[in-house]
Amino acid sequence: MNGMYIPIKPKRISEEIVEQIKNLIFQGKLKPGEKLLPERDLSRALNVSRVSLREALNTLQGMGLLEIQQGNRTFVRPITTLSLHDPLVSFIKGSSTAVLEMFELRKYLEIGCISLAAERAEREEVEELKRILHVMEDDVKKDRLGAKSDLDFHSTIARATHNIAYIHMMHTVYDLLKEELLIAWGSVFREKNRRRKLLGQHQNIFNAIEERNSPRAAQEGLAHLNFVQESWQSALGTARLAPKHGQGEL
Repeated sequence: MNGMYIPIKPKRISEEIVEQIKNLIFQGKLKPGEKLLPERDLSRALNVSRVSLREALNTLQGMGLLEIQQGNRTFVRPITTLSLHDPLVSFIKGSSTAVLEMFELRKYLEIGCISLAAERAEREEVEELKRILHVMEDDVKKDRLGAKSDLDFHSTIARATHNIAYIHMMHTVYDLLKEELLIAWGSVFREKNRRRKLLGQHQNIFNAIEERNSPRAAQEGLAHLNFVQESWQSALGTARLAPKHGQGEL
C-alpha cells in the first residue's frame, strides 16, 4: 500500500523562480517582447542568488518562454512560438502565395483585436496610441519610413484587448512576417503618399477606439488592412528580387 506514494521532494530555489516567472507570463503580467529586469535587480527583487536566477532563466529559455540575448538582456517570447513558429516559418518561405495567406490570417485576427480594443482599452492604452500617432505624424513630416511606430501602434492595440492569447498570437504573427514587413517598408511604403494614407487610416482606427465604437473600429481596421494587403501583393511581386532597405526600422 505504501508503495503507491511518491515522497515529496523540496523544490530547489531555481525551480521556484521558474514557476513564478512562468506564472507571470501565463497571467499576462509579463508580456511578449517585454525585457526582464537586469540580473542584479531581479535577483534582489526575488531575494535569491544570481547563480539560482541564472539557472532558472536558462531553464525558461529552454522551455521557449524567454530569450537571452548578448549582454544578458532577457526578453519574454510569445508562448505560441513553441508549437507554431518553426512549421509556419517553413510554410512562409515556400512562396509569395503562402506569405499572402499568412497575411490574410493576420488580417482577420487583427480585426478582432481592433474590435476588442475598442471595448476594453484602458485610458493609458488610449493615451499610448495617441502618443504613437504623434510619432507617426512626425515620421511623415520628416520623411522617415516609420515602420517602428507602425508596429508599436498595432502591438499596443493587441495589448489593449487584455486577452493573453491574442497578445501572444499577434506577437508570433508579427515575428513570422518580419521579413515581409521589411520588404513592404523598403519598397511600396517608401512612397510618401502611401505613408500619408497609412497615417489617415491609423487615425481613423484610433478615433473609433477612443469613441468605444467597436463596429466602426472593425470597419476601419478592415479598410486599413485591405490597403496594406494590396500594397503587399504589389511589393512581394517585385521586391523579393531587390535589395532590402530600411532594416533598421524594425
